[in-house]
Amino acid sequence: MRNLMSTNYQGKKSVVKERAISLFCTKKGLILLCVLAALFTALGIFMGQKNQVKATWIWDLENLEENQEEAVSFLNNQGVNLVYLHIDLKNFNSDTFQSFIKRASDKNIEVYALGGDPNWALTKNQESLDTFVSTVKDYNRKAEAEEKFQGIHVDIEPYLLPEWKSDRENVVTQWINNLEHLKNQVKPGSELTISGDVPFWINQVKIPGKNKYVGDWMISTLDSITVMAYRDHTDGENGIKGIVSPLVEQAANRSKSVVIAVNVIETDEGSHTTFHDNSLSYMKHELNSLDNRFSGHPGYGGVAVHDYHYWKSNQNG
Repeated sequence: MRNLMSTNYQGKKSVVKERAISLFCTKKGLILLCVLAALFTALGIFMGQKNQVKATWIWDLENLEENQEEAVSFLNNQGVNLVYLHIDLKNFNSDTFQSFIKRASDKNIEVYALGGDPNWALTKNQESLDTFVSTVKDYNRKAEAEEKFQGIHVDIEPYLLPEWKSDRENVVTQWINNLEHLKNQVKPGSELTISGDVPFWINQVKIPGKNKYVGDWMISTLDSITVMAYRDHTDGENGIKGIVSPLVEQAANRSKSVVIAVNVIETDEGSHTTFHDNSLSYMKHELNSLDNRFSGHPGYGGVAVHDYHYWKSNQNG
């Protein structure tokens, strides 16, 4: 009887022990799973974060040909990692582009082919737009990997046309159609990114006949947009943060991000629209403030300075 009781006791003890171990393992497993989940989530966030863009436009190719090493050194010192480089279709020089892009690539600076013409918003000028695209794609086919353009950037700005005032809806329709056409010309057979400049107020312009705004359409259609938020202060009334926030939010809703541009060129549109009369240290302070205001925001992709020539001219300011 004693042996039987002992056996029963040992059996019950074994069951209790197994259940305890099972419960411990379950809790331990849950804890481990939670830890792993947290680690993978953190890793996913880290991997999913894009490097912030710091971009600039280079329009003056003549000066660039003479000072490529100096230009790349300045860009690198300023933390620039993306250049919109103007393509002059009448004086296209492959050697200049190959040399500059190679130097930039060595400093981890990407280069997009820049084309700008308000008339590209009109359907009748699609042939000129096609020539721009085909020139870039043909160049890339012949260039070495480190000499290739990484994207195409268009600065169209149809609101500079007289038709914008007299027949805006028609111009907006043609502009959108031409950008669709651009995308259809660029994407087949290439990995080129498509980006473009837009004014900060573009989210207020409706697409004719649709319950949608041009700004949201641009964000959805293009790979990236650069918002021309030409103001000389980040915070406060009519500041950079306030005027770009709607587009930043829209970009986040579309799982996209926008680059926010400021101006350093002298302009007759008002001193509040440019950093031309300010020191570079002041501009850096305001751009740092902008970074801080949008820190961690998924719709914020970085900043751009228009343009390189004037920026560099004021570097000692």
